[in-house]
Amino acid sequence: QRRVHGGIGIEFDGKDPENDVVIEDSYENTKESLPLFRADEPVKGHVLLQPSKRIQHHGIKIEFIGQIVVTHDREERIEFATQCKRHEPEGGDFQTELKIDFEFDGPKQHESYRGLNAKVSYFVKVTILKSVKNISFKREFWVHKLETKHKPLYDNSVKKAYIKEVDFSKGVSMEVGVDDVLHIEFKYDKKLFHLQERVLGQVAFKVVSLDLQLGEVSLVKREYIGVGDSQFFETETLQKYEIMDGTPIAGELVPIRLFLGSIPRLTPTYDLVNNTFSVKYYVNLVLITGDGKRYFKQQEIVVYRKPDQM
Repeated sequence: QRRVHGGIGIEFDGKDPENDVVIEDSYENTKESLPLFRADEPVKGHVLLQPSKRIQHHGIKIEFIGQIVVTHDREERIEFATQCKRHEPEGGDFQTELKIDFEFDGPKQHESYRGLNAKVSYFVKVTILKSVKNISFKREFWVHKLETKHKPLYDNSVKKAYIKEVDFSKGVSMEVGVDDVLHIEFKYDKKLFHLQERVLGQVAFKVVSLDLQLGEVSLVKREYIGVGDSQFFETETLQKYEIMDGTPIAGELVPIRLFLGSIPRLTPTYDLVNNTFSVKYYVNLVLITGDGKRYFKQQEIVVYRKPDQM
């Protein structure tokens, strides 16, 4: 059993530490292992109190809390889910080990998340109510949610698809043109992907009269905070790689493969979580000339979680 703050331990039933998820928060430079729950799974376990001396109290409170923290000019905390269980609400005392079971079946409507300016956290908190200073401890757990509205026609992670086998006519096409000196077409096969898929695409150079030196494709994450006129966003490039070096010739096709499963900090797309923040992803194409000019095109993709990615 865990011995923690003030002799208070919180254990979750059926959660082997070997199956914990490792959460690396590169923004806070932290790394921790947390028990994983599905959004539809009840949170069951027990609180273990191991006092070093006799403790008198005015009740013991065990809470399930879902919380969003948003930081920008100031920090805002929003509790969007709460449940509470009280033990001996009239008060009492104990001096030997005390075990209190709990079960919370409240909704976990949002996934756990760590971002630049937004964080979604779930935890169980126990508080021993006292006359002078309460004793409390909380233990966080991680939540994954299955998105059922997305039903892709095919899966690039299952079928071994080569660029020449892909039908781009039914996918997404973007064109970049600069007068009569540059005309390219950037295509990829679809815009809906699960977390382990491959983005397959190609760049077709139709007119090239510029001194192009470099071409790059990247996956860009945007975290939007707020809604309406007060909304702002932060942009982060999660992964970038070079697709060409030197000036291509007209008619040349450059293949693109972006393996989503290898990208750090990739999450599903989140649309307006609790009317507070959103997370969106974009495939970004950048062409750079010899004198440093940049030409780019960007297209949003939607990322979702499959049942076997829980």
